[in-house]
Amino acid sequence: MALLKTSQPLAAGPEGKGLSAAALGVLLSDNNIAESESEWESVLGLEVTDFGPIAEAKVDLRPLTVFIGPSNTGKSYLAILIYALHQIFSSNGRMYWGVSPKGRIPHVSAQDVEKIIDSISDIARSLADDSEKGQGQDSIVLPLPVIGALSSGYDELAHALPAEIGRCFGIDRPSRLIRKGRSKSARVILRCQERDNASETKHTLTLAENSEFKIQLPAQMPIHDDHSRDYLRSSAHRLTSGEIELQGDAYHRVLAAREFLLRIGATMMSSLVRPLHLPAYYLPADRTGIMHAHNVVVNALIARAPMAGITPGTHTPMLSGVLADFLEQLIEINPGQPTHRHALKNQVGDLDKAIETILDGKVRVDRAPYTGYPRFAYIPRGWKKGGDLALANASSMVSELAPVVLYLRHKVRPGNVLIIEEPEAHLHPAKQVEFTRQIARLVAAGIRVVVTTHSEWLLEELANIVRRSELPENKRGGNAALRPNQVGAWLFEPKRRPMGSVVKEIHLDDSGLYPSGFSEVASALHNEWADISSQIENGS
Repeated sequence: MALLKTSQPLAAGPEGKGLSAAALGVLLSDNNIAESESEWESVLGLEVTDFGPIAEAKVDLRPLTVFIGPSNTGKSYLAILIYALHQIFSSNGRMYWGVSPKGRIPHVSAQDVEKIIDSISDIARSLADDSEKGQGQDSIVLPLPVIGALSSGYDELAHALPAEIGRCFGIDRPSRLIRKGRSKSARVILRCQERDNASETKHTLTLAENSEFKIQLPAQMPIHDDHSRDYLRSSAHRLTSGEIELQGDAYHRVLAAREFLLRIGATMMSSLVRPLHLPAYYLPADRTGIMHAHNVVVNALIARAPMAGITPGTHTPMLSGVLADFLEQLIEINPGQPTHRHALKNQVGDLDKAIETILDGKVRVDRAPYTGYPRFAYIPRGWKKGGDLALANASSMVSELAPVVLYLRHKVRPGNVLIIEEPEAHLHPAKQVEFTRQIARLVAAGIRVVVTTHSEWLLEELANIVRRSELPENKRGGNAALRPNQVGAWLFEPKRRPMGSVVKEIHLDDSGLYPSGFSEVASALHNEWADISSQIENGS
């Protein structure tokens, strides 16, 4: 998208002081960088202290991130937090860089515009010189006026981040997420380190009654691909070459400067918080119950809609944001629109259809007459046409996996993030193994996945998938394989001092398994069985 000419100015916010949220959404969605993660990688570390049940956690987000541990240790807390961060920083989330609570980017005074335009001219000359030499520089130096203007935009996140985290958890105050005890605040730290680069950026969010967000801006902005480089070069050139009239009135000069700042700010933010800039989808636990209740919830909303403003006000319980988003996304599914299946093919075929093989049937969706809301059904393999089963009448396994099929078919595409709570729920161990293999195929197809689990079967198959990567490709039998650096397994361990869980990474041990503690449960059961058997044999 080229810079807009001043003869067609962007829609202004209140008092003409900024871009409207709608115009901002268009800019950022067009500015979303689409390069493959395989082209370059940055390490994003997430550190959490005193957050819900978690006393301390240090996690690196990998293409496949797995959270393991006993119940009530904070696995879902951390998964929801990751989703909330995606909603803030991704280009199609609920929030955008630089959007204030009033829906406009921060004000840039007319007095600062000249300094900013001079700085942009310096950037344009640098990129032009680089282009003439036939070189592709890895970064550009950000002049102080530009850094100052960007900093004011990032300051808005101090309001947006806590609000979005509270929405995703379904609470009115983020301070409710502070671990009870001596702590008066919870802390979330994002650390981003570029590949082959010792420099690191650090962003700190403190959740308290008065939350704070501090972002560390580097002196240079990394440029990761030719697309970003060409975009910045052409944008700066258009702004400084006279193609956009800079001698016009002050209003349009301010808009032009803000537009470039918005673009460079969004590009920088996507670099600073990789992979949080990627769109994310959350499949909450108890998908069976949600899918069974979906039609009831929708019908109740429709029935009450005509009475709005007539009936006395009643207290409506607050849905968590992850659950509300899930229900909203289900309602948005339109069977008449093209699916994403064409983008999800790899060497094993259609990934949504592959998961349907686990179900021994097909998931179908159509639109209800009059209301137009989607209806979900299941067709067992071998049933004749017209033999649909409502999900409420199908097995709980079908209701658990149906949303995965639907999201792959209508929502998720390569380059997105899919967060799945308890993928093993209601699945026979053999089906858990099959689904784990399909999860690995999703990752191989370019979808980043985060899962929370209690399943020993899932972890054992995951260990096989990682070890299989050591085999030559022609020896893998067509089965999925992931490299060790593509998988991160994190164990949530409850502690008494400090009271709460501590999260640590676990690696494959000498036996080729992840030391999750499941074997201790198996050993205890075996020892109990042996003791009972011994007593029976001795006649005691």
